[in-house]
Amino acid sequence: MIRKLLKAFLYLLVFLLILPYFIPTDYQTEAPEKPYNNSVFFTTQSGVKIHTQVYPAEGVEKGKILLIHGLMASTFSYRKNSAYLSENGYTVIVVDLPGFGYSDKPTTLNYTQANFAGFMWEMLNEYDMTHDSTSPWHLVGHSMGGSTALAMALQNKQDIADITLIDGAVTQKSNSMGWLMATPAGAWLKVALRYFMLNDKNFRNLLTDVYQREVPQEAVDGYLAPVLTKGTINGLVRFVQTSKNITIEDVKALDLKINLIWGGKDTWVPITTIDEIKDAVTINQIYIFPDAGHTPHETEPDFNGVLLGMLEQ
Repeated sequence: MIRKLLKAFLYLLVFLLILPYFIPTDYQTEAPEKPYNNSVFFTTQSGVKIHTQVYPAEGVEKGKILLIHGLMASTFSYRKNSAYLSENGYTVIVVDLPGFGYSDKPTTLNYTQANFAGFMWEMLNEYDMTHDSTSPWHLVGHSMGGSTALAMALQNKQDIADITLIDGAVTQKSNSMGWLMATPAGAWLKVALRYFMLNDKNFRNLLTDVYQREVPQEAVDGYLAPVLTKGTINGLVRFVQTSKNITIEDVKALDLKINLIWGGKDTWVPITTIDEIKDAVTINQIYIFPDAGHTPHETEPDFNGVLLGMLEQ
């Protein structure tokens, strides 16, 4: 009897280990060729196509800004900021990092912050050459995007005017469980993402925690639109498998000009992170929105003025 039970268990185990590889998990919807009226695609030397939105400066250009989104976000997350900064004299490029938004999501790429930074500099250098520009860039990174900005500083500090971290995820160590993504656990994660996790209800719950307030439907729709496109599932699992952070400790010898903007009610990267950052580097300016969650650039009406004031100090 025990042998029969063990045999049945082994058959079930083998079945469960094999099953996820036979379940289709990719979305069939192709990303649009031009997601927004001002969409511009840049192709890296290694062939990765990166989606950006470009907002030329109105009037005499005061400077140039790169806006970098956080985990599971895209250029959509800066929809309330980009035009304002452009209207106030700044050329603004908003980027979808590889694996996110409408950028490519290759399964052969290592999704490290060092690779992200290299792609960003390729893109910005081409912009500068095309526009005969030599002025430095203001880097603004939200959450995970803050780690990208720090990685960019390690590669090319001299072309950076300053770095502004919005609730920056810059103290967390790199993922150490990525190897699981090459096992049936990774295959089952794809199934879970495709059929149970990436949907309207879960994104609304997620954003409610992120915003710390009621979420408008346009925000749910805007975040979901690029997620529900071909390549997203495989890209996310590859990201989990290969991601590697750059932390604030890694740049403490660079003497960077760093600004911090934070939400006082952030449950994702809590406000106590500011103290960890201050222990590692000298901070130029700090502004806290006491009632904001993880995305003050989306929820706080005064955010644009605060950021502009920091850039123009």
